[in-house]
Amino acid sequence: MNDQNRVSYDSLVTKVHQQEETITQLLVIIAATNRKLSDLIEAQNQPKHSLTHS
Repeated sequence: MNDQNRVSYDSLVTKVHQQEETITQLLVIIAATNRKLSDLIEAQNQPKHSLTHS
C-alpha cells in the first residue's frame, strides 16, 4: 500500500469510527425517548382519580 492509499484508508477508518459513535449516540437517544413514551402511555392508561363534590 503506497502512502497516498494509506492516508485515504486511515481517513476512511476515522470517518467510519465517527459514524459508529454517532449511531451509538442516536440509539441511546432513541432508547431514552422510547422509555419516556412508554412511561407516558402507562401513566395515561392508569385509572384517574376524580374528586366528587356532594
